[in-house]
Amino acid sequence: MKVENLKELEMPLLARKRIKFELEHPNAPTPTKATIKEEIAKKYNTKPELVSVRHIYTKFGIQKAKIIAHIYEDERTLKFLETPKGKKSEPKAAK
Repeated sequence: MKVENLKELEMPLLARKRIKFELEHPNAPTPTKATIKEEIAKKYNTKPELVSVRHIYTKFGIQKAKIIAHIYEDERTLKFLETPKGKKSEPKAAK
């Protein structure tokens, strides 16, 4: 996989960095978010837990993906700003 930076934006008030980059994946399917997190963590010398992959844009027939990701400074900020994904709580029964 080849990673090419397109744009990097520092957001000090949100304690994060927004990164746009292009990822080439010749003769392979689009990489998973977990794989992309690992690549970003290696490139920016940070923990994979502090990386949030927001969007993966691909085009049919082209083995490139445009990716938008956030790198947070600490875990507390990440948990505060990122919405949790998973099972939603069930509504309470009416009395």
